[in-house]
Amino acid sequence: MSLTNTIKFLQKAALIHQGKVLILKRPENSVSRPGAWDLPGGNAEWPATNQKTANLHRQEVSREIEEETGLKIDPDVFTDENLVHFATYFEADLPRFAFITGWRVSLADDFNPDSIKISDEHTQLAWIGFTELSDYDFGEPVGTYVKVIIQNAFKV
Repeated sequence: MSLTNTIKFLQKAALIHQGKVLILKRPENSVSRPGAWDLPGGNAEWPATNQKTANLHRQEVSREIEEETGLKIDPDVFTDENLVHFATYFEADLPRFAFITGWRVSLADDFNPDSIKISDEHTQLAWIGFTELSDYDFGEPVGTYVKVIIQNAFKV
């Protein structure tokens, strides 16, 4: 279940390994940006319990990455110093207000890129460098934020 019908909290992560970022291709039948390339991540879900919890967004983005790639990322990585993008967007046709965050995650040098196991939410994966960004369709203009997150992650 998404957070609400009128508020969306979308988090994406630029997983960087040896100068390349992991991107995932959305299926052609995807409701949003069909066939476009994307970053791991997704919409926050309503908490499973009604307990007060601080910084739940950290667990949320970590959960999304694991669901989509099989990678377990420590939620403590998602701190201010790794936040590379924050934006808000109002979707007047729905109406819905969206918060969009982008994170930079540096993977260890000994990380094996072949260990990625994509879920059925995506059809392909690629590791690309900064100069290859223009070779991929991120579903612009809506998906411009994905490209911005990647660009900002490479600047750090």
